[in-house]
Amino acid sequence: MTGPGNGGRETSADVGADALVALEQRRCAAISAGDTETLKSLLSEDYVHVHMNAAVDDREGHLTGIGKRPRTTTRADLHVRIFGQLAVLTGELLNVWPLPGGESRTMRAYCHQVAVHRGGAWRFVSTQLTPLREK
Repeated sequence: MTGPGNGGRETSADVGADALVALEQRRCAAISAGDTETLKSLLSEDYVHVHMNAAVDDREGHLTGIGKRPRTTTRADLHVRIFGQLAVLTGELLNVWPLPGGESRTMRAYCHQVAVHRGGAWRFVSTQLTPLREK
């Protein structure tokens, strides 16, 4: 990372973290737009998604669910740790679903993701959401 320890130079860890933050931004944008084709390209074929209720989906099941339930997905305080070709992303996630009558439902979760660098690109292999209590 940049800072006093490396003279403020950008390191490969900085570049990797930037790429992973951009990957997560694309994932959130695809979910928010209901763009399952773009989302599919960001998830590995062996992707596993663990929902807040402990239900588990593979990539196709997750994509089907996103297509059926429009929502806006955003992230806050995203932390990225890189271990060679593996990365762990953690932090708060917010989903907002529109309801009839102009109301909405908001869900806050702690999101734990694993990404792998294969074939020259980062892709998510796993996501797990844990409900957060109201502050």
